Amino acid sequence: MQPEVRQAIVGYFTDAKPGKILDIPSGNCWLFHELTSGAWEYFSADLFTSASIRNFQRADLNEPLPYDDDVFDYVACLEGLEHIENTHHALREFYRILKKDGILLISTPNPLNMKSRLRFLLFGTFYGFPHLVRIPAAGEHLHISPINLSFLISFAERYGFVLDRIHPVRITVKMYRFIIHCWLLKLYTLVKLLFKDHESRTVMQRLVTLNVLLNDGIVVSLRKQ
Repeated sequence: MQPEVRQAIVGYFTDAKPGKILDIPSGNCWLFHELTSGAWEYFSADLFTSASIRNFQRADLNEPLPYDDDVFDYVACLEGLEHIENTHHALREFYRILKKDGILLISTPNPLNMKSRLRFLLFGTFYGFPHLVRIPAAGEHLHISPINLSFLISFAERYGFVLDRIHPVRITVKMYRFIIHCWLLKLYTLVKLLFKDHESRTVMQRLVTLNVLLNDGIVVSLRKQ
């Protein structure tokens, strides 16, 4: 996880109202140590790592999660969806276990950034998603599922979520070397959208912000209706 993405996540939870939260996949449970308010009720789950903290369970995001319906105020899936086979199943499970108006916070590598787009043009694969030489062993942390932001939002809405926010992530200085490419793409998109309907313009304009085009990672919050 890039430090800038982590900073955005910590900033969100610093300002959020404390509640019952599931961190999945939790890894080393770094988020637990960032939730400084004692009012947070922290649960964690992971398939390949274990944690010696209270409320940890082993869980597989490709399978039904071991939790009842409508129990969490927040689910944090941080750098998880890109590792699993079935992101749609995971979204449906997150919806099931969240309370009404609960928040799903997702961070994932961003294949729409300009560096990743150019890599795909040259090598046929996104940045962070190498060509497979062999099938990865169980537990090997390999990115196998690029998450397109428009797909993520659209399918989340299909399963009952609404977009809460695409969170700003601090852009590193080195990414500004792609700024000319970004403005050319924004201009092209503007011209292309002149005769499109309002919904199409809203969706496409969301995908060509500098926050999306110049960041390796994205942070999105979705609210359960």
